[in-house]
Amino acid sequence: MTKSIFTTAILFSILSMSAVAQPPAQPTEELVAEARSMVKAFGGSLKQALQAAIKEGGLANGIGVCNTVAPEIAANNSNEEWTISRTSLKVRNPENAPTDWQEIQLLAMNKQPVKNGKPVEVWQVSEASGQPAFQYMSAIPTQKLCLGCHGKSIDPAVKARLAELYPEDKATGFSEGDLRGAFVVTRQTLAP
Repeated sequence: MTKSIFTTAILFSILSMSAVAQPPAQPTEELVAEARSMVKAFGGSLKQALQAAIKEGGLANGIGVCNTVAPEIAANNSNEEWTISRTSLKVRNPENAPTDWQEIQLLAMNKQPVKNGKPVEVWQVSEASGQPAFQYMSAIPTQKLCLGCHGKSIDPAVKARLAELYPEDKATGFSEGDLRGAFVVTRQTLAP
């Protein structure tokens, strides 16, 4: 009897080892590369739309693009597996408030948003219940272009438009080079 239990235990251990020894479904490097690609596409499209709107109708017109077009660009750059968005420690839109994990990353990025000439990035792979399986963040350093709407000295007409579209706006007072926020890319599950 003891011998059959022992044999069964060994057999079960051997069978379960093959399941444990398999490599992850998708290597982290591939996940990070996909996230970077999504950030590049989203950031490029958003910057292009903003510059066109500002050229056409000034900064107040650019605010309208941020309000309506930015969420559309994010949706167009997301799919069934991947979601891209933005967040910040000082959000303009309360719907973009960071999760606890994102806030911790933003606080760390705030100390040094750029390293070796590139925006700081961070990611994690998680199996925690209720958490995305993969999360990636890339810092958005404040550029000169951003200061007209996010800086310390904002034109009264721009302030009025911000108050109209974003009554709970906290996204002002930045200087060039400050951490404006971060692009966030998540994937809910990892394919086996």
